[in-house]
Amino acid sequence: MRGVLEALHQGDYDTAIEFLTRKALFGSGEEAKEALLLLAEVYSLYGEEGLERAHRALEEAYELGPIEHDPRYRALLAELLALEGRSEREVLPLLAPTEDPRARYHQAQALFYLGRLEEALKTLKEGLPAFLAWRAEGLKGRIWERLGHPREAASAYERGAGLALGLERYWLLLDAAAMWVEAGEGERALEALARAEAEVGEGESAEDAATRHYLLARAHLALGNPNRALEEVHKALEKEEESGHKAYGTPLLQGQILLQLGRYPEAVAAFREALARAGEGERAYALHELGVAALDHGAYLEAEEHLRALLQEEGYPYRAEALADLAEALYRQGRYAEAEDLAREAIREGALAAGELILGHIAYDLMNLEEALAHYRRAAEAAEEGSREWVGAQEMVVDTLAQLGYRFPEEIVARAEAVLPHVHPSDEWRGALLAYKERAEALLKGGRRPN
Repeated sequence: MRGVLEALHQGDYDTAIEFLTRKALFGSGEEAKEALLLLAEVYSLYGEEGLERAHRALEEAYELGPIEHDPRYRALLAELLALEGRSEREVLPLLAPTEDPRARYHQAQALFYLGRLEEALKTLKEGLPAFLAWRAEGLKGRIWERLGHPREAASAYERGAGLALGLERYWLLLDAAAMWVEAGEGERALEALARAEAEVGEGESAEDAATRHYLLARAHLALGNPNRALEEVHKALEKEEESGHKAYGTPLLQGQILLQLGRYPEAVAAFREALARAGEGERAYALHELGVAALDHGAYLEAEEHLRALLQEEGYPYRAEALADLAEALYRQGRYAEAEDLAREAIREGALAAGELILGHIAYDLMNLEEALAHYRRAAEAAEEGSREWVGAQEMVVDTLAQLGYRFPEEIVARAEAVLPHVHPSDEWRGALLAYKERAEALLKGGRRPN
């Protein structure tokens, strides 16, 4: 069977299937049984497309004699049933204890299909033949990806690429690059993409090229190169036009890049194209981008329209943030009561920092400075350091303390020093913060201490 395993590693499935089919027909009992097991294993690699043929191979193997206790047979059957969507009650009893790496690989696949991700990860074992070894690393990558660990996912995909050949290596490198981008590792993403391009040469399809240029655009944007990112996203759009496969995420990214370059009308046009392309479950992302872009550029009625449409979409994972953005759009229109209700709803759904910031703004405008200070402090505590909400909350705590007669000058100095590195030199807030800080320092030198 060594030749068959090598053919499978080379991606020559037709040769392997032809050999195994002959062996199953004309081989001795044990040879035929092993050939049928391997044939089922091969068909399992095709996913749902191979289900029927994989089941048939297992049935034929079963007819050749006692096999129901064979760990690999049971693991393959479990994988197929899990792929079909059968219940844990039907699948889990088939997972017999074993040290056989191939059986454990198929057990891991079954557990993956059942959503038991950590168990699947622990089940995989070294010692697989080459055609499964790279797939095992790819499976680890998918598991880490679903668990929200992009660095671990990227590393697994790269290990898989080191074991795979041809297009399989290329696709794994694209997966690795996508995860490096998610992890904020732009340079490592570019390295993986360069290796992928070298691997595929002129055999790259238009659809795959679109994906590669899209990832290049994301990597360059993450590295602070928006102009280069725009070049790459234009190439991605051209390749999508050529392939006929138009993903909504490409114009969405184009809009994000254009916003960073200050080209608001073009960004809105790109977001509208993304909305036109979006399928079920994707519209909300485009609507959110449109809403936030309008909000940041003072088009508050337009922002409200997009964000209200977004909140009609089901299953959007950033609903709390959208509620906070809508609260801000209403606050900017002076509709304080509505804004307050939405801000509190956003807080209940998890957007604590953004919601508290809006409540602080409302209280500040109404000259309820003590209440505003409490909201701003809670927002600063809840927000991630360096985020938009954190910077805004820190600025407003300092400003509010100054309005309250420079109460707690040491806090003013500490918060101003913390936030200044995050404020651009051209931002008008920078001058105000420096002035507040100098005044507080002067009070401290004069012997005044916190109340």
